[in-house]
Amino acid sequence: MTNNTTNLTIDEIEDKLTSLSVSDDFLAVLKDSSTNNSDIAELLYQYYLNVSDYNNAIYYLELSDKFNDSYAQLYLASLYQQGKHCDKDEDRAQALFERSALNGDSEAQYELGASLLLSANSQEEIEQGAYWLNESYLNGNDDSKLLLDAI
Repeated sequence: MTNNTTNLTIDEIEDKLTSLSVSDDFLAVLKDSSTNNSDIAELLYQYYLNVSDYNNAIYYLELSDKFNDSYAQLYLASLYQQGKHCDKDEDRAQALFERSALNGDSEAQYELGASLLLSANSQEEIEQGAYWLNESYLNGNDDSKLLLDAI
């Protein structure tokens, strides 16, 4: 895939972002094209996470959430749940876990299932929690099986 703004392939952009020196001009070009390109938004949140620039990383994780990136949703949910590098927001975290789970991320499915079980006030919530744990297990998360066996 070629990005028209930079005339580089996504792989070439990724290579440039992993080099020792990334110019501000190059980042500015990528920023301009990231609002319409999920691949570039993903590369930018990965870049900013790698250089521990969490303000920019969160910006691109939020942008990638709009592109329905399940990993970005999971990562953001964890940040909001812990209040790490952002304000703690349990409701936002739960919504992001749900979106990521619906997008098939097994870790988000596990987190959602465990959360529902731990806070269950009804049989329906227990069933929903078990459903998400089962989905997580079917998608390869072995920890889900342990929790399912315990209930």
